[in-house]
Amino acid sequence: MSKMILKRRNDTAKTEISKRFAEVDTSDFPDFYSYEKPLERGLWILWVAKEKLRIKRLTTEEIASVIRDVKEVSIEAKSITNSFNKSRNKIHTYHEGGQVYFEIMRPGKDYLISQTKEGSTHVVYFEPDKQYTSKRLLSKNIFDSLKGELRIVDPYCSERTLDILKDIKNEHVKFLTRVDNLREKEKGRFSREIQDFKLEKPNVKFRNYPNADIHDRYIISSDSLVVLGHSIKDLGCKESFAITLNKDMNKNIVEAVIESFDRRWKRSSTL
Repeated sequence: MSKMILKRRNDTAKTEISKRFAEVDTSDFPDFYSYEKPLERGLWILWVAKEKLRIKRLTTEEIASVIRDVKEVSIEAKSITNSFNKSRNKIHTYHEGGQVYFEIMRPGKDYLISQTKEGSTHVVYFEPDKQYTSKRLLSKNIFDSLKGELRIVDPYCSERTLDILKDIKNEHVKFLTRVDNLREKEKGRFSREIQDFKLEKPNVKFRNYPNADIHDRYIISSDSLVVLGHSIKDLGCKESFAITLNKDMNKNIVEAVIESFDRRWKRSSTL
């Protein structure tokens, strides 16, 4: 195969990967722009590719292309290659068809989580197939640390959601959901469970949002915004994360989310 044909194929592959990255939702991952080193940025691209796009391995040319074209950050493939060569335990290397491919490993993911800026971002990792452990992590590592009134948005609820919420100690909680996301048979049962729940936990107020424009799951406290990768009832079913943003250091983002919550809460009906 001529070098010209090979180059065209590589360019087409890079364009397609960049297109998919531009469309993927990475809100449940640490912020790409919180990382500054080629190693961290390269690992982040590998992580998202593996977990979100089901692309297990990429070349450093493909990684650099995504960073430049999608994230608009100047970087050369050589700098990523050099950093990967010094961090063998974080990645696995493949040699195929004259190309070198890299796949992120568990130590690489753990490293990225550990590098999130202290005081600005905190990440909790929920392992797959560990629902009981995830329930404990959510209660002890997140809910117990949140102060003041809580505003919670989770459009997909079930009786398991209530089982987790019963441990919340905050005096005032507003929980916004969308009952229409439940199957018809589940709606009546869930509504009855909520009434029983409120008898014991009158501090938790539930409202039903009528429109289909809520998709994300998050918790707002007096000092933090917690973005959940999955609904509360599903934490531990698959790999996911809870990312806590400090309110003071992310003031514009948190204020916009609070405004959105309050507007939707007013348009909702009491459950």
